[in-house]
Amino acid sequence: MKKLVTILLSFLFISFQTVKAEIGIGVTGAAHFFDASGTETTRTSGQKNNGSHSEDVVVPELFIEAISDNFAIGISYIPVRELGNKSRTDSGDQSAGTYTAKAELDNVIQLYTDIPMGDVGNFSIYGKLGVQHATIKTLESLNSGSTYPDEDVLGFTVGLGAKGDLAFGNNLYYKAEATYTDFEDYSADSSAGNKVEAELEDVAVKLSIGYKF
Repeated sequence: MKKLVTILLSFLFISFQTVKAEIGIGVTGAAHFFDASGTETTRTSGQKNNGSHSEDVVVPELFIEAISDNFAIGISYIPVRELGNKSRTDSGDQSAGTYTAKAELDNVIQLYTDIPMGDVGNFSIYGKLGVQHATIKTLESLNSGSTYPDEDVLGFTVGLGAKGDLAFGNNLYYKAEATYTDFEDYSADSSAGNKVEAELEDVAVKLSIGYKF
């Protein structure tokens, strides 16, 4: 992923030099609505435990992009996003106890492109395509003392947005967009030999303020 980031930053610099694209940097306020579902299969009995969870979080994002005729290619960084936690209590000689599943998304970096679709009044409509890299960090508390490993996943993003220049301040612009991201399935074995498989989706509404130079 570090190589991809280096390549993209190099591309942004080359674009600025060759086609005289503007460079935009800015900050985003994003409301994310996560839906996760999964199945844990125990090694000894083969019992399957199904669960689902929804979590709403608001986080900031930072971005840098090359802009030319409303076409943009950029990269954004998102701080840790907690996906929430969920507990269950089991009874029985072997499985008695409380099990708490908790996860975070860490190292979230998105490569994206904004594709112009036309102008409406004083703002431009664009479609968004992107790919995200994230690390799912598991912070579970299992009665057995076992743990699940962290896992790197990719997410694929589509969206629709509008952007335009702000009336106050030179070179300031805004972006408002809604996106949908479908992440790769998380699949891992615990240190006790149990297996978990999970799916994760994210719907986000974002408002960005940027500066072009």
